[in-house]
Amino acid sequence: MIAFVRGLIKEKRDDIAVIDVNGIGYEIIMYPRAVTRLPALGQSVFLHTHLQVLENEFKLYGFLEREELKLFRRLLGISGMGAKGALNILDFIDPQSFYQAIISQDEKLLVKVPGIGKKTASRLIFELKDKIESEQLTSLPNNEDNSLDDVLEALETLGYGRSEIYPLVMQLQAHGELNGNVEDKLKKILKARAQGMKK
Repeated sequence: MIAFVRGLIKEKRDDIAVIDVNGIGYEIIMYPRAVTRLPALGQSVFLHTHLQVLENEFKLYGFLEREELKLFRRLLGISGMGAKGALNILDFIDPQSFYQAIISQDEKLLVKVPGIGKKTASRLIFELKDKIESEQLTSLPNNEDNSLDDVLEALETLGYGRSEIYPLVMQLQAHGELNGNVEDKLKKILKARAQGMKK
């Protein structure tokens, strides 16, 4: 496997970058938005890569961020999802926003991706939701007093399932609205949930 490529950019097209690695030119497939983020021709670049071995050819896909490569490989594991569809998703949305859409079951956002219909969006949510939630829960932001873990435990005690309340907690956390002690955080979460149910 080719884990990464480091070299000079010799050519840039819509979804292709040609990288000169010690005199050998690697044609690397990328999503268009990533190509626009590449340095100028002649500049050095480092790309995380995925080598796809097909029956009659080899295809090398490149990504500027390791998280993008990780999501690309994960999407390839979804039934009916090919490399083109996975690249369309990455071209439209960053990995963290994609994961948030999966957790919150936001089909409306997913169907905006070119080539992703309602059926595919539903399949993505069905196949990825539990896996992503499990990973996210094991990598919660580390607060000095671990209060976020305490808040989730308190919510479970009140009868809320983690998968039910977790998207809201992460949304508030991302907007910097979960300050204070456990009691303060709990009040803000319950208030936000009550407001959301009224809409």
